[in-house]
Amino acid sequence: MRIGVKVGPGDERGLKRAAEEAERFGFDSIWLSERVVTPLDKPHPYDPMPDPWIGLAFCAAVTERVRLGTSVSQIALRHPVLMARELATIDRLSEGRLIVGAGAGWVIEEFVSTGVPFDDRGGRLSEHIRALRHLWTTPDQPFSGKYYQIPPVGIVSPRIPGGPPVWLGGVLPPGLRRAAKYGDGFLATNVQPDRFAATKDKLSELRAKYGRTGDFPCYVQVSPPESVDDAIALVKSFGTAGANGLILTYPDGVPDGFLRTADAARALIETAAEHA
Repeated sequence: MRIGVKVGPGDERGLKRAAEEAERFGFDSIWLSERVVTPLDKPHPYDPMPDPWIGLAFCAAVTERVRLGTSVSQIALRHPVLMARELATIDRLSEGRLIVGAGAGWVIEEFVSTGVPFDDRGGRLSEHIRALRHLWTTPDQPFSGKYYQIPPVGIVSPRIPGGPPVWLGGVLPPGLRRAAKYGDGFLATNVQPDRFAATKDKLSELRAKYGRTGDFPCYVQVSPPESVDDAIALVKSFGTAGANGLILTYPDGVPDGFLRTADAARALIETAAEHA
């Protein structure tokens, strides 16, 4: 099992220290989230967030080993040609360390403000992923879909053949079907081990239905442990449930969060390595 950590929101130079300390501490990956806009006429649990892709490019420049991912980004708010170029650029700058964590989104204001229809966001995301892979592999051929018509073009290619892996989040049946059919991995959020185990079983069933084979890493975003015993229990419970990795989200930010509970964080990483 591998252990990652969220280092966002990445709106100041402190992101440099967070990325450097996370790599030095031994985390396998660092992650940023996305909230393009938020409503002003009703409560919302999050603040607007800086662009995670620019943030990850910044992190790539100050690290050498950690993988760089989003958990998650609403990639289909952008046109796939622009998104394909941006992701290929980061993939090249990071020397193949990028993980594209994507979700369909649920904040209607993000769609209204960017001029993207909300009701068909799931189907649009599925086609967006297909368009990205097309642009990363056969851009000299036309792409024709329900939402996007792309002529043959020359475009920057990613470092990884076929493009960086696309991991998908989702909890409802359409999201699970999308992850199983189009995803290279899965991202779960705030779920207990037993619920995660059931979700992973369902994903395995759907992947078999769609004829998908090969590696399919599943990571779970969790609250960090406060003690060494908590860390060991966390790895064992999610390891038994079939998780391939955990992403820690510290409420007081990083790197101060994991440095404050360094013994617990280190025990988590070491115990996870034993369960690899």
